[in-house]
Amino acid sequence: MNREEWKDFPARQSSYEEMLAYVLSCAEEAEMPMKRQLKLQLGFEEAVINVISYAYEPGEEGKVWLKVYQENEELVLEIKDSGKPFNPLLKEDALENRPQSLEETEIGGLGIAFMRRVFADICYHYGLEEGLYCNHLTLRFALAI
Repeated sequence: MNREEWKDFPARQSSYEEMLAYVLSCAEEAEMPMKRQLKLQLGFEEAVINVISYAYEPGEEGKVWLKVYQENEELVLEIKDSGKPFNPLLKEDALENRPQSLEETEIGGLGIAFMRRVFADICYHYGLEEGLYCNHLTLRFALAI
């Protein structure tokens, strides 16, 4: 696993399967158990589908950059896009003060709350990287339980 290599993909739903295949191949290379890979897949899907769906304006051709590597006993996923700034860590945890019923639940935020529970650590940065202003999300996931 080369930690210096960024792979870029078109920010489209049709690219998701290829992105997922890349992440899972890195997880296999790191000898992550299959049960952990399934949980990783759910967390990754939430993160990257949000980028694909919301980072760019409709019709705008955007990219998603991925870098995946092993660091100690964790798989690290870095996701970058040059779309609208969005820090998911500023979003209130939708599961902290859960409403009594589904009807009382506000739209949005459940996916981010889920990600907070899947990943060991989530870091966000927005800034100039290689000539582009980028959202840069770093997700850490334990290889074993």
